[in-house]
Amino acid sequence: MSTETGNAAGGIRKVEASDALSWFTRAVDVGGRQARGLFGAAALGVLVTGAALMLAGMLLAVVVAAGGVDPKDMSAGMLLALPLVLLVWALAPVLGGGMQQVLHQAENGQPVAASDIFAGFSRGRFWSLAGLAILPLAGLALTLVNYTLFGGPDYFVQYVAMLEDMAAQRPPVPPEVRSPALLFLAGLAVNIVQTVLQAITVPLAQLSGRGTLGAIADGLRMMARNPGAVLVALALALVAVLVLAVVLGIGGLILVLLAGLVPLLGVPLLLLALFVVVVLVFVVGHGIAYYAWRDQFAAAEPAAPAAPASLEV
Repeated sequence: MSTETGNAAGGIRKVEASDALSWFTRAVDVGGRQARGLFGAAALGVLVTGAALMLAGMLLAVVVAAGGVDPKDMSAGMLLALPLVLLVWALAPVLGGGMQQVLHQAENGQPVAASDIFAGFSRGRFWSLAGLAILPLAGLALTLVNYTLFGGPDYFVQYVAMLEDMAAQRPPVPPEVRSPALLFLAGLAVNIVQTVLQAITVPLAQLSGRGTLGAIADGLRMMARNPGAVLVALALALVAVLVLAVVLGIGGLILVLLAGLVPLLGVPLLLLALFVVVVLVFVVGHGIAYYAWRDQFAAAEPAAPAAPASLEV
């Protein structure tokens, strides 16, 4: 457990590497507290995110059609999609802030309603949360730099050409790589930092009241302060993703077979199962970030008052 006290503004508590395991177990356990409101909020958040993605896809299709852009032209498609992707990147942490508020209220025994998922749009937290879209944007920029430095000046162009060949069902030509090992290691480092920051900055912005840059700075300080716990959490997350992939593969195969036998029943069941899994992942994923924040940044709970002294007669 943590050995020091502090909060986002005054310090980061030191935690053991093994404490990361409790973030996962508590994130799974939290679903039993006010399950109706908590899962209702998560389901609403998933539906809103899905609707935003569908709307962005429809707008992109309209823009591509109106602009006469070849759908197989990956470069033009990426440029056209970037503004819409930025909007989705801004929406995700705002809804995530709402989920952090829901988890915080559930943890503290306060009532939870599904509409609390929109808490990130109020309480003066919207711009701090939406500003966290800078993280995936910075990750994209660093990835392009990595492609240029260690992939080579023509690596990205060749990579896009390979994707276009695959989309056109032509034999793909792999890009030439200047330094495969450095390209992989640098890309891994960028992904690790981006993943950790995108997780911890949301509760810092929503619950600690930090601004966008302050939350990012605190996230970087946390990684330097508790690298063991961060690495253990990442390893556990990787194992969880692999297990989930296997379970989804088996379950999906069963549902696809069922859909082939009874189409009217199988397809709705497949969509419902997918929705349930996404909601569960939404709750647990945000729960892990919440308990990581709680152990390292949340203000220390006041000690219980000592019992009054009594005199023996």
